[in-house]
Amino acid sequence: MDLKDAHSEVLPTILLSTRYYLTRVTGTTGETSPVSVNVTITNWSPYVALFKIKAYGILVDMAQANHFLKISEAIGEMAKLFVQIEMLKCKIRAHRQMVALLRSKVDYGKSRDEQGNQDPLGLKGWEISVRGQLVQVKTLEGELEAAIGKLKAIMGFHPDYYLPLDTRDAINQVLNGFDASMVTFSDIQGENLVLKILAKKEQLQSVKVATAYMLLLPQPVLLFQNITNTPDVTSGLNVAIGFDQYIWDGFRRVRDVKRQKMILRQAHIERTTQSEALYNKYRTLHTTADVAAQTGALNREQSKLAELSEERELLRYKSGDVPFDAYLESRVKKVETDVAALKALEQRVGSLIDLATLAGGLNKYNARIKY
Repeated sequence: MDLKDAHSEVLPTILLSTRYYLTRVTGTTGETSPVSVNVTITNWSPYVALFKIKAYGILVDMAQANHFLKISEAIGEMAKLFVQIEMLKCKIRAHRQMVALLRSKVDYGKSRDEQGNQDPLGLKGWEISVRGQLVQVKTLEGELEAAIGKLKAIMGFHPDYYLPLDTRDAINQVLNGFDASMVTFSDIQGENLVLKILAKKEQLQSVKVATAYMLLLPQPVLLFQNITNTPDVTSGLNVAIGFDQYIWDGFRRVRDVKRQKMILRQAHIERTTQSEALYNKYRTLHTTADVAAQTGALNREQSKLAELSEERELLRYKSGDVPFDAYLESRVKKVETDVAALKALEQRVGSLIDLATLAGGLNKYNARIKY
């Protein structure tokens, strides 16, 4: 709407003034009608209007980019929440499995304790481990509820609304094959919405500098005046052209040019600083994603090793070489390696989502995300 107002200022504003005089002084021209009609042109500065059009056009672009930025950030946040919800569900299942295994150890220890073959301190330690895992399950369930609540808030649902979620394939749905090597820093410089907004801000300030210079020049004036029924003044249509120029204003307009240039320099520094900060964040996200990928690969190898160790302990238990609690301990370690792998996977996926958001939005790299 401001842009449309600026377009309307290219044409002069026409003011129609009407008066009905209840009392009137009689001039030398004699008695006149008590009705007066006057048409004038006001507030007309085409040069200023053209600069306003340019400035408001830039502001519209900035507002649009900021709008897309908020959407992009919301998409990234939603993607993280979907992945987080799935990871929390997997962790809860894993810790519940550990609770079941540790309870089996406690039951086994109690039976041995009745026979006098169990260390009471070891049994007490197993019972504490069960309680610790139950606390961990409760904590994860609270985190899951909070994550679902955040997702409802972003989607605009009431907190009490039941939100049916199927997040089993969340990672594939969110990333759609996206990889960190797909994004270079040149992509971020060209697509990052924050940088685009700052570039538009700098462009807007350049227009303000040009406007400050323009105000040093004489301003054109167009006079269109229709005078009727005015004593001692010739009635009729008057048209004139000319210009207005300040003879002395205390150098305020000159200082304004300097002021706008300083603000332009500040805008340039702000954009440069933001670009450097984005580069550092880009490097950090790349490093985090790479380390998480290597950690995930290591965790998968450890999980395979723990699985083989579990199978070996099962065979040894069946052959009577190890007690039942040693076999259960190997199963607990297998579950612990699975939980560690989940943490590394969640960290890697989160870094990839942040990287895609940094480079203009996750929707640019996943054709299934539309807005």
